[in-house]
Amino acid sequence: MKYLFLNKRISCILLFSFCGLKAQELTLINKTDDLIIVKNEKKEISINSHSKKEINEINKITINIADKLFRNINLFLEPTEKLNITIEKDQKFVYTGDQAIIHEYINETLTNKTFGKTNVYYNIEDKKNIEELKITSEMLLADILKKCKLSNILISPDDTDSVKRLKNYIKYQWLYTLFLTFDRSNLDQAFKKEAINYYFKKYIEPDITKYSCDYSLRYLVIKTLAKNKTLLQAELPIYPIVEHTDDDNVNKYLPQNCQKQYFQEKYNYLDHTNGHNKEYYKKVLIEKFNE
Repeated sequence: MKYLFLNKRISCILLFSFCGLKAQELTLINKTDDLIIVKNEKKEISINSHSKKEINEINKITINIADKLFRNINLFLEPTEKLNITIEKDQKFVYTGDQAIIHEYINETLTNKTFGKTNVYYNIEDKKNIEELKITSEMLLADILKKCKLSNILISPDDTDSVKRLKNYIKYQWLYTLFLTFDRSNLDQAFKKEAINYYFKKYIEPDITKYSCDYSLRYLVIKTLAKNKTLLQAELPIYPIVEHTDDDNVNKYLPQNCQKQYFQEKYNYLDHTNGHNKEYYKKVLIEKFNE
């Protein structure tokens, strides 16, 4: 009886403790004169003008003001952290709270920082100087890591889930712009082979067996690897084709959620240009990928 009572007491204490723990929390504050639509995975909420809403347990949201603004916001919060994002009248985003500086850098600066190097990469590649490319690209990566208070890009067993996601997001944003410059027909093939294999071996190969296109950035990287399979000095896993197309020779190297990204990218382009075949891609997304 004594031990039974003690076990029950411990269970009640633990239950109370876990109930008291708060999940990560994002507060969105709408200071515009417009209605804001926020999508979190498949959920959608509305924030009226000069109102605010709280959202829990989120990694990514889209923020939309009809005909004025569409933004993806990526989040890397620890379970007990709180972040506030204020959308000002001029559609400027202001970040306050836990990890505010890092989230502002990731969402407002990082893309411009990495894309700003593409012309530099093009010039280096045209000179076929692989060592200069390594130094230039990795100096940029080191600067990004410093801004995000990370010592390295490699995943450690001690990293929390949010840190792992942050490292992967940075890595593939950085690799995305590099691989964009590799994906051109006039690039010297010997140089392309050396470059692709260097970055693959050092940064991508450990991810290959569990590769995921949870971000569209990863889709372009794996697609470039698959398109240049003959240059790659390593094997890529082969996956069942979810829906056959003229691109099966590339898509067979893409995991299922990367194949979904293929159809999503096709649909987005055709929807934007009002292409005649967009309904086919929409149908595949709904029927084969539950989108």
